[in-house]
Amino acid sequence: MKLTLWIIFPLLSMLPGHAFGQNTLGFPLVHHYDKTVFQGGSRTWDIKQDSRGILYFANNEGLITFDGSHWKQYPLPNHTILRSLYIDEQDRIFAGGQGEFGYFEGGAGGALHYTSLTALIPLHKRKFADVWNTAAHGGSVFFRTSDRIFEFTEGRIVVHPATTEWRFLGYAEGRLFAQDREGGLLEFNGGSWSTLQGDNKMEGAAVAKAFSIGKDSVFFATISNGTYLLAGSTLRRMDKGPREDLYTPSLSKLSDSTYAVATSTAGCLVRDIRGRVIQRIAHAEGLPNNNVSAVFADADQNIWVGVDNAIAVISYNSSLKYFRPNLENDVTGFSTRVFEENLYVSSSNGVYQAPLKLSEADHSFCQGSFSLVAGSDRGEAWRLEQINGQLLLAHNSGIFRIRNGIAEPVAMGMGSWIFLPLSSALPVAQTLVGTYQGLDMLSYANGRFWNSGTLSGPADSYRFLEQEENGDIWAAHPYRGIYRLRISADNMKYDVRLFTNDDGLPSPFQNYVFKINDSIVFATEAGVYEFDSATQRFSPSPTFAHFHGIPIKYLRDDADGNVWFCSGKKVGVARHADGGARHEINYFPEIEGLHTSGFENIYPYDRHNIYIGSEKGIIHINYEKYKRSSSSPPKVLLSSVKTAGKKDSTIFGGYFAKSSTNMYEQSSSQIPKLHPAFDSYHFVYGSPSYGISNHVTYSYRLEGYDTDWSPWSTATEKHYTNLPSGTYTFKLKARKNPISESEIIAYTFVINPPWYKTVWAMLSYFAASLAGIYLLVKWQKKAWRNQQLKYERQLAQMRYIHQLEIEKNEKEIVKLQNEKLENEVLTKTKELASASMHLMENSGALSKLRVELAKLNLSTEDESELKRITSLLKDVERNTANWDQFASYFDELNDGFLNRLKATHPALSRNDLKVCAYLRLGFSSKQIAQLQNISVRGIEIHRYRLRKKLSLHTELSLNEYLTTI
Repeated sequence: MKLTLWIIFPLLSMLPGHAFGQNTLGFPLVHHYDKTVFQGGSRTWDIKQDSRGILYFANNEGLITFDGSHWKQYPLPNHTILRSLYIDEQDRIFAGGQGEFGYFEGGAGGALHYTSLTALIPLHKRKFADVWNTAAHGGSVFFRTSDRIFEFTEGRIVVHPATTEWRFLGYAEGRLFAQDREGGLLEFNGGSWSTLQGDNKMEGAAVAKAFSIGKDSVFFATISNGTYLLAGSTLRRMDKGPREDLYTPSLSKLSDSTYAVATSTAGCLVRDIRGRVIQRIAHAEGLPNNNVSAVFADADQNIWVGVDNAIAVISYNSSLKYFRPNLENDVTGFSTRVFEENLYVSSSNGVYQAPLKLSEADHSFCQGSFSLVAGSDRGEAWRLEQINGQLLLAHNSGIFRIRNGIAEPVAMGMGSWIFLPLSSALPVAQTLVGTYQGLDMLSYANGRFWNSGTLSGPADSYRFLEQEENGDIWAAHPYRGIYRLRISADNMKYDVRLFTNDDGLPSPFQNYVFKINDSIVFATEAGVYEFDSATQRFSPSPTFAHFHGIPIKYLRDDADGNVWFCSGKKVGVARHADGGARHEINYFPEIEGLHTSGFENIYPYDRHNIYIGSEKGIIHINYEKYKRSSSSPPKVLLSSVKTAGKKDSTIFGGYFAKSSTNMYEQSSSQIPKLHPAFDSYHFVYGSPSYGISNHVTYSYRLEGYDTDWSPWSTATEKHYTNLPSGTYTFKLKARKNPISESEIIAYTFVINPPWYKTVWAMLSYFAASLAGIYLLVKWQKKAWRNQQLKYERQLAQMRYIHQLEIEKNEKEIVKLQNEKLENEVLTKTKELASASMHLMENSGALSKLRVELAKLNLSTEDESELKRITSLLKDVERNTANWDQFASYFDELNDGFLNRLKATHPALSRNDLKVCAYLRLGFSSKQIAQLQNISVRGIEIHRYRLRKKLSLHTELSLNEYLTTI
């Protein structure tokens, strides 16, 4: 390598110093972030990237980080400007600012914490200004200020004072270099600084950057646009010629042969090792302004630049580029053709051409510039087509031929859309031209084209035309349907049939016709359709079933059988999968919404050069390179985890500890155990895929809550609320396309149960439950026993009551029977008494009769008869004569009535007692009169006398009184 450099050195020294050459045709896409986005200061001084892909910016407001989705700010303790950065193998970020230096690293809670090293400086050396450079060498980290260099090694600091003024400090090719204003370029060896041989003063210019080239060689660049090469121990100037007057404060190596340069007036330059400008990206190419203070190439060769009030990323190594024919006034690209080693772009204002070096596989790296084809402006240049070895242009003003940078009129007048050759044999004699109002016929002979006239037929705007093998012409109108045109044999007229949704199309709108793989197909809102000539109807194409349900507006096949298409705002390709007939659809999210909507056009020149019409000219895709880059899986990062309870809290700041396998993952000590009041969690994540590649989708899953992975989404945040206590693991993965997924990252956290759900609470609940069960069983047994006793008492009571009821019923029965018997006895007694009384009365009458018969004087014969009669009367009298016996029986039946009455009223006569007995039996005066054989009046008198004897008051009747006796 030394020999090679010494051979090319004389050649390099003869080249003019850093002259601006032509730019490349392809411009990388530029995206910038205003300071209101990253919440920083107006100036960025240094840029670095760690092993995870996170970017770090030394800014006026301190350290700013970016993970591809989210920005974070970390001010220095003294809130001063941060000037320089260095990141070691452990991803510690060493930072140098104004009067302060130290390092940031992940600490408790995964947050980035700052450790100041100024306390290690000897007291008399602690006052210093800006730390302009930070570098490492041999296990030590060096911080450069203007008057001293601090060397930090294992917890102690050594100070290296400047001879005059330290102007640079840097590391390259395993060597540490510094520059003194008077002493020139120095190298650090064995703890001291030694001067390099050769032109080490560098003409008094301060070094901006040093980096290795190849092996054992170091490239130096100064802030005044100078370049030097250190081979071995000898330093020599590389640019002997005049230099462009530029201030170049920062450089970054891209490869062994190229590097990026920050300038204060010309934006960002990409140069080769000879100093030749390969590309310039300035304000015209997309930077916010041309004052670049810092430049850095990340791991994917994106160029990051710090400009005034913004940070921009240039997708320099991307497979997607812009071809912008007019940088001052961007034009919309309608068509592209490569013709005779030139690239032609028809646009919204004419045709532009640029020379191509066809030996360059990727046309975007061809150097050159676009120029307007004379005569092609003043209107839209719709379509370029190569026919019969000539380049034709369909223009708003008619038809042109492009030759030698000039647009030559072929047929002026009506605006034209498209050319359709009517034969595949060359030369093509007849070409159909779709115009704004119908069809024209373009004829060719003897090397020239001319317009044969307008065909007679239904007038319409025919922008899409294709010819079938049988000669039928198919035309599409986005707002009417599909036309089938048949041209007459003399090519003078045509007839038309319109097909709509009545003929099988999904809709009469948004239908287009294309020829793919020599077959006519129709792009619709529901996919790709074909026409069945037998049924005269449209139906979904089985060949293009992979487009089913996808609204298609444009189709174009390439030489490899891939089908390029536009769907809405998306551009994609259906490519052969595994070399078979099956197609796999891939989209290009990087350019979503950037292509020419309504006038879609794709020109697949070859695998390295796919041209797509854009609102800023043409988008160029190196498809071969794109496939290689998109096959590598992206990285995914968890930026932060926040929780909300009584107050918000960040429980994870984005930095896992490095494991024993040198991987960043959560350790068991980093698993937080959180209060149950924290039940709301916010996860923020991203992917360090920057620039044009920052089109990543994510899928997540919270184990312990989600049952499956979420659908893929571009969202970079997820919020969960009302999480119950338990252990959760948030898992996250990312992808750029369906076949390249990142590794899964995981973050575990624990929500402690509330006090009433802790283990001790559960044990106490268990013990209380056992005690409760025991007491419950005991109480239940007692209750059962009491219930049994109560039941037995109730049963005994019921039995007693039942017995009482039985006895009562028996008594009632006996009582009723007794009452019945008493009533029967009473009745019989009354009957007996009545009969007895009658017999007694009859007995008295018979006695009287016997007396009277005795008084009769009868004969002897009659006297014997009289004696017999008298004897009979005596017998009757004897049967009824005993009143005392009657009275005794009467008293027994009436509870001693006569005895009580006699005892109460001893003056009562026998006859009085008899009348009282009759009255007690309920006999009336008349009945008593009959029994006594006296008149009723006699009875009344007798009753009156009884009242006197009984001393009854007038208001009390005799019967009532007798019932009381």
